[in-house]
Amino acid sequence: MTNQKQQKINWWEEEHGFFGDFYLEGDNSKEGYLIGKKQSLQERTITEVDGIVGLLDLQTGNSIIDVPCGYGRHSIELAKRGFNVTGCDINYVHLGKAIESATKQNVMVDFKKLNMLDIDYNKKFDAVINMFYSFGFFETDEENEKVLINFYNALKEGGKFLMHTDVNIPRIINGKYREDETRNLATGKQLRIIDKYDSFTKRIEGIWIIKEADGKEVSRDYSVRVYTRDEFEQMCLKVGFSKVEVYGDWDKSLYDEDSEDMMVVATK
Repeated sequence: MTNQKQQKINWWEEEHGFFGDFYLEGDNSKEGYLIGKKQSLQERTITEVDGIVGLLDLQTGNSIIDVPCGYGRHSIELAKRGFNVTGCDINYVHLGKAIESATKQNVMVDFKKLNMLDIDYNKKFDAVINMFYSFGFFETDEENEKVLINFYNALKEGGKFLMHTDVNIPRIINGKYREDETRNLATGKQLRIIDKYDSFTKRIEGIWIIKEADGKEVSRDYSVRVYTRDEFEQMCLKVGFSKVEVYGDWDKSLYDEDSEDMMVVATK
């Protein structure tokens, strides 16, 4: 029994297989993820980076840490615009893709293999970004709070932290969140996403299923602790942030219970 516990693989680790080549394929859909707003991956990246710059009031030359940076699409676009960017992730496939893409586009990003729990920067960055449903990976609130503390410590005085998610709990409760959807991938395959919210554990238990034309399927599951606006705002204030603002779109529209996205901007 002890050996089995020691061998447990977390869903976000490389050995589980959700991140890596599987995620790279599944993330590149023709529709994007917003209802009624079809965007290619490249269009999404531009929209999101425009939003990052606007919400954080970034100035050319500012230092930014993108964590987890995945395969580097936000890090690289920010570097193109004259920012000094560090990208952290734990997945070798994603980091390899990020380094390859940055090299091809002749931009400099300092990519590092680091777990969010192990980030140990002290007052180094003007901004920390945590993009696209990447907070709450860990099993306990204490671990997730430790990640937020790491982000806080990494910021200079007056620096800003941005957390972006497309999970809005009031939409789930009101039946407006898509719990079962299918997207057409750039590779010609289909991605089916099934999400179920557990109100007791406050987690989304989900699965991605990639289906080929011949019917063959490959699936990977995941589990993320999702926070309400109030929960996350209180956590930010608890770890030391002085001000917290919440938006529902990259154009600085204020958040409400019908927002598909939630962007939290916390100032140190």
